[in-house]
Amino acid sequence: MPAETAGSTVTVDGFPFAVEVAGPENAGVVVLLGSVQQVPAAYDAVCQRLHTASLRTVVIAPSPRLTAISVIGIMDALGVRWGTLVGDRVGAELAWELAATRLDRFTGLVVIDRGHPRAPDEAGVIRDENCPPVEVATTALVSTAAAAKVARASQRFVYGDFRLVELLGRRNAGESTAQLAAEIVMRTSTW
Repeated sequence: MPAETAGSTVTVDGFPFAVEVAGPENAGVVVLLGSVQQVPAAYDAVCQRLHTASLRTVVIAPSPRLTAISVIGIMDALGVRWGTLVGDRVGAELAWELAATRLDRFTGLVVIDRGHPRAPDEAGVIRDENCPPVEVATTALVSTAAAAKVARASQRFVYGDFRLVELLGRRNAGESTAQLAAEIVMRTSTW
């Protein structure tokens, strides 16, 4: 798959993807798949905390063209062999798929407000009844009781350590940022 990098854009198979890469050069990598509601800069505060913890961050902006194959293409273009995968809401849907199908690329998974594709969502819909279980340590952060219920149902599709954590305060509040960063750091230290 041809890929090239240019500034904060990575082109994979002819399609450009907005990517923000920062943090220490020779450090563990966190690959963050953002929420549709958030631009990559929305994760700056979390990334700054991760950089302080000696982690490099690769934030991939949401795009209707972003697939599991393109995420792997972006990682290849950036020279990222493996990392901890973080997905926020819609980004978490793709993160579950990647963690379930690419064991060779991800050492841990942190998802926010989304469950495994085989677990019924808040409306009772199963997104992908054929999605394999995840075999990496997983942390599910939730901001509502309904999201917690979906996360609990997802635990049976995780063949590794599973943590369910309620986000404190408002979703975009400073304490939520600190909590998210702390959970990511904890998950990266368990590989």
